[in-house]
Amino acid sequence: MPKRKPKLGNTILKLVKLVSAIETKKGPQMNIDDHDYRWAKDRLEYMEEEGRRLNREEMEQANELWRIYG
Repeated sequence: MPKRKPKLGNTILKLVKLVSAIETKKGPQMNIDDHDYRWAKDRLEYMEEEGRRLNREEMEQANELWRIYG
């Protein structure tokens, strides 16, 4: 039986939560060019606009950011 790929919607929702968590943790003084914020926001835009999936390294980076900001 072939592996089923997860739907993009679940990952997109998780990235939205990550972006929001970064914004909340950094507060109103956060620079929009903040490295972690920009990384998460860019991945979210790639997924929404291009339908692109995150690769293994990107998923690991997202998990690491979630441990910090989540």
